[in-house]
Amino acid sequence: MKALFAAAAIALATSASAGTVSYSNYTHQDPTGFGQSFEDIYSFSLSSNTWVSGMLNTGSEAGGLPLIDIQSVILRRVGDTGLGWAETIAIDWDVADGGFEQWAFGTRQLSAGEWQLQIAGISYADKSGQGYAAALELPEPGSIALAALALVGAGASTFRRRNKA
Repeated sequence: MKALFAAAAIALATSASAGTVSYSNYTHQDPTGFGQSFEDIYSFSLSSNTWVSGMLNTGSEAGGLPLIDIQSVILRRVGDTGLGWAETIAIDWDVADGGFEQWAFGTRQLSAGEWQLQIAGISYADKSGQGYAAALELPEPGSIALAALALVGAGASTFRRRNKA
């Protein structure tokens, strides 16, 4: 029963968030026919040290398969080196003419200050806008404490059961 309570507390704690910072751009086109490079930079401020996670998905303004190749997603504090995002769904552009890509940024604590999200890639569509939607999740500090407490409780429960046996 204690393990069930701990699992429920973890699920609730990790799903709570203080807010989402969203960025999107579906206006990238390729008038050249050879691929048009782009780099988008978005700025935001963190007033205190904050846990952050993120997700980026590609898409097309007209629907269908996106014709956009995201080549890098970097989160950087102004003046510092960047933290790279991982491509979790990739397209082999040597084989496919288009497809969906997904990039993720695992939960990490960022320090207070000015931050930038840099997204670089190539658009291959000449008639409709191509782009992406990115979201940064900022969890509530209390939800992180609740998750930690639930993990401690689950560990203590398991430890007691092993010592009784």
